[in-house]
Amino acid sequence: MAVVSTCTYDSRGKLVRPDTLDISRAKIRLDLDTGEKPTFDRGHTHVFVVSGMGVTAEQARERVNLRLRRFFDRAEAVRGFHKITMKKSQSRNRLNLNTTISYEILYVVDADGRSRGRSSESAHA
Repeated sequence: MAVVSTCTYDSRGKLVRPDTLDISRAKIRLDLDTGEKPTFDRGHTHVFVVSGMGVTAEQARERVNLRLRRFFDRAEAVRGFHKITMKKSQSRNRLNLNTTISYEILYVVDADGRSRGRSSESAHA
């Protein structure tokens, strides 16, 4: 499960970014979850990591892009979904020289009353 926290809004109705500690706790739970499936609980902020590994950086990029497309195809079909941030990281294994590319996606699924529809940002930024 990768639920970060319940959505909190300021007096103008804008989403308040979750506490960094709450995000860290959710990432730890995500690391322990072997199901590797994103969660879409309404009224909550979520974190999910999409990764791809390959012998070359190009192969890793192709694999992670395919997984990102699958994630966003599913996520954007969920009413109230929108992406907050997406951070990219890339590493190279010193033993086998494989490249891993990962995207950490912080997103929200607004409750019905606050649903804003699809994210206005590009899914594959």
